[in-house]
Amino acid sequence: MSKLLKTKKFIFGVSFLTILLVLSILNTVVNDGKIRQVPFVYNEDGSLDKAPPYPPFDVFVLGSDMYGYDMLHTVIEGAKYSIGIVLIVAFLRMVLSVVLSYFLFRVPERIFKLLKAIAEPLSFFPQTLIAYFLLATVVMYTINGFNHPLWVRVVYEFIILVLIALPALTVQLIEQKRRIWKEEFIESAITLGGSKRHIYFKHILPQLYEEWILMFGQQFLQVLTLLVHLGVMLVLFGGTILGEGPPSSVTHEWSGLIGLNKRFMLAYEWIVYVPILFFAMTALSVAMINKALSDFFSHKDMVRKNKGT
Repeated sequence: MSKLLKTKKFIFGVSFLTILLVLSILNTVVNDGKIRQVPFVYNEDGSLDKAPPYPPFDVFVLGSDMYGYDMLHTVIEGAKYSIGIVLIVAFLRMVLSVVLSYFLFRVPERIFKLLKAIAEPLSFFPQTLIAYFLLATVVMYTINGFNHPLWVRVVYEFIILVLIALPALTVQLIEQKRRIWKEEFIESAITLGGSKRHIYFKHILPQLYEEWILMFGQQFLQVLTLLVHLGVMLVLFGGTILGEGPPSSVTHEWSGLIGLNKRFMLAYEWIVYVPILFFAMTALSVAMINKALSDFFSHKDMVRKNKGT
């Protein structure tokens, strides 16, 4: 573990995510979630000097949006929602898939082939389209307001984002377990009278938990990408407010910032590029953590094999 903690990739990835989340939570706790805003800048004689949106390195380091809100402060406030949503969805995907695969990995071969035949086509169909059609009518603001309260919309979105990946992920875990089940040491454990439960927890899980940790990182990146796609399509987490004015978001999560501000791409590009930058940095951080973990597990496995020989 000390070797992992000294890895630059791991340190950078964990540090970036931790600092971002801590700053975001502190802004809510200390500052009540408020974001810095400068509606106008006046000269000493009271005449108007500047109006939003402010470009980077003018009034604010990364500029402002159309209403004078600091873009850096905005993405920091939204970090706990963006990263938190992705963490919860990725975690639920892995936990539910592990539980389902526990009950299904010993099913007869013909049943497993049927499960695989159902799950594989779903893995090729874009998750963004599935999520869009299932979420759009629920999260969109209507002339009479939202059809459902916030907690219902949030829970429903979590359910959809988890379920659309569950079949393919469960089949993948089943294949991993069935592969380990065919190993010689499993046959020896069965011969010695080991129960299915004992073999699963004492022999199969120790062989797979490292792969599952890496799969969690992959699911994190997949959900992050899915949220960006939905944001561009104006399906925002918590709800999309549509009215006479421009669309707005219930939260400050980053996919909403991208989707709502994409119309400024040509004129005030920084309003879109700032949340995209933080999305990219978050994805890079998780990828670096996954790479560091993969190298660490490979090294540990090599050391274990050398000791065995």
